[in-house]
Parts: sequence; structure tokens; C-alpha cells
Amino acid sequence: MHSTPTYDSNGDIYFINGNNLVNGRIDFKTSKKISVQEFNKYKNYLEAKNTLLLSINGTIGNIAKYEGENILLGKSAAYINVVSKFISRCYIFYYLQTSKIYESFLRELTGTTIKNLSLKSIKNIIVYISELDEQQKIGNFFSKLDRQIELEEQKLAKLEEQKKGYMQQIFSQQLRFKDENGNDYPEWKKKKLDDVANYRRGSFPQPYGNKEWYDEKNGEPFVQVVDVDKNMKLHDKTKQKISDLAKPKSVKGFKGDIVVTLQGSIGRVALLHYDAYIDRTLLLIDSFKIEMNKNYFKYVLYLLFLKEKERAPGGTIKTITKKVLSNFKIDIPNVGEQEKIGSFFKNLDEFIEKQANKVELLKQRKQSFLQKMFV
Repeated sequence: MHSTPTYDSNGDIYFINGNNLVNGRIDFKTSKKISVQEFNKYKNYLEAKNTLLLSINGTIGNIAKYEGENILLGKSAAYINVVSKFISRCYIFYYLQTSKIYESFLRELTGTTIKNLSLKSIKNIIVYISELDEQQKIGNFFSKLDRQIELEEQKLAKLEEQKKGYMQQIFSQQLRFKDENGNDYPEWKKKKLDDVANYRRGSFPQPYGNKEWYDEKNGEPFVQVVDVDKNMKLHDKTKQKISDLAKPKSVKGFKGDIVVTLQGSIGRVALLHYDAYIDRTLLLIDSFKIEMNKNYFKYVLYLLFLKEKERAPGGTIKTITKKVLSNFKIDIPNVGEQEKIGSFFKNLDEFIEKQANKVELLKQRKQSFLQKMFV
């Protein structure tokens, strides 16, 4: 662990913190660089093939293998050198990923706003060791499982990239659908959002923390930004449910309505698949002034908000304002082409969701094996 060095964008050494330890590897995408001269000011105890890296500040318990990369560790990461010839580094790597170890880390945390795991707590971890041959077999088993997870994650990433490519081509009209007779559809038109849809912001009594507004047992769903997933779906259950007292001062949406997040994680779009009350940080679209396919509309909305959210006003928390909304212009194809576009992306999203579920299932299986193997 080292203090913050002087950065050099042209440097050859990566400065690595705990948040750079992802999925068992060092993620260099967000790391800064330093020069060799700066690196030489610090002592380095990392050993290729022997060292494990562990996040100990803020994000706790992320672990990665060190394979000799040119790095300097920051204060939020620690190293563990596995030097005994009777202990497999790969075995320790997976042992430290068990929920039992993670829970022990959590019990040892210090600090208030930013939690910290001390080196003393790491040194006091009790590790149960089997014979070296068995350690190696266990390590090989989980290595193969990790490789399978990695391959499935790569498939998922490729699908998501393909979706981005299709969205760019289709909504820029580089790629067009044909009608049932193989003919071109009419040219698209541009209309203001105000001329296309009936929309309003949600609402909720203030202040938010008033316990009278909530009823977790008998209340109705209350959709907030945290309830809208990035995959254009709502979570099955909302984080909060509202009481009968709050309902008269709240806006209700119904199954099939569209919601869009206006604040924080701007531009997440979803169709309601249950009736729910809508927070003021979301836009509710409940009907249209022209013929419109909802599946098409949610994707064109997503793209609009994607462009606008970088310019949204606000400091830490950005917000799309009513003025910005009124100036939104929507590309409107013929309703037949709308249906084909909406259906195409809906099917693609379902395929992506299946792949994401496959990845999640493999990760859950790994955790199950970890708990059973290291009892």
C-alpha cells in the first residue's frame, strides 16, 4: 500500500487501487499511470505467481491474481504473498472468495463513511489447508469454472455491443425494414414529444422520510429510480410500498404505461408490468396522441435520453427538466415499421436477458461450490 504518487499519462506503470480488482483480475481501464522514476521511489514486494491482491478500503474483499504486471498498489489495496511450497496460491485465491471469509472481513471493518480492513485483520485469518495435491485439484476445478463464466460473460458483452450497433444503424435509418410485400416503408417524420404522447412527472408527499407515507405490509408498489433496471425492466418488487395516506398526493401508473428516470440514473426506460405509484424523479407516459407502438417508443426514448443526460443541469445529481422534455423531437416511422423495430429489439433484449441469467446462474453455482468445498 502506498500514498498517492505523481501521475504521468505517458508512464509505463499502472497505479492500482481496490476498485481495479475485478473478477479475479486487474482492470486497467480506469487506472492512472506513473513513470518508472516515480515507481522507483517506493518499495515493491509483489511476486509474480505468488502474490494475491485484495481490496481493503471502500470496496472490500475483491481479490485478483498478480501475474507480474507493471503496477504500484494504492492505499485501498493490499498484497498477500503465498510463499510456502506446501500451499497453492490458487487454493488461497478461491478460499478468500468464500462467504465465510467475506463475513469475517465485514466484522473487522473500521471507519464511518469509508470502511477499512486492517492488515492485522487479514493476518489473523484462519485458513484450513488440505494436502497440496488436493489443493491443486480444488484450484483447477474453480479455474475451469471461472473460465466458463468468463466465456459466457464475453458472449453477453458481444450481444450488448451488437445491440448498440443495431440501435445506431436502425435509428439513424441506415438499416430499414421492408413491409410484407418487400417494399420500403414511408419516410420517417419528426414530431415534438408534446405532439406524440401524454406525459407527466410522478409525485409523492414530502418529506420522503415520513413513516406515515409507507406501508411495507399492505401498501401498493411505489416506483423510484432504484426500481428501474438498466435492461429496460422494472424489478419484480419495488423497494418501497406506499400507504393509503400517501395515495391521494401521489401519481398512479397502470400496467402497460411507460416510465423513464429523470434524475440520477437518467434515461432508464421500462414498461410497467404491474400497477404502481410513481415517484417525482420519473416521467410517466400513459397514452399517445398518435398511433404508436410502445416497444418502439421505449427504445427511441432511451436514445433521446442517452443524448441529453450528459447535458442535463445539476451538480452531483443531474435532472432532465420540463423545458428539455418539451423540446424533445421523436422520429416517427410508419406504425408497421414501428412494430417491426419494437419486436426486433424486444426479442434481442429477451435473448440478452437469457444470457445474463446464464452468467448469473454460473456465478451462483460457483458460490455454492465454494461454500461446500471449503467447509
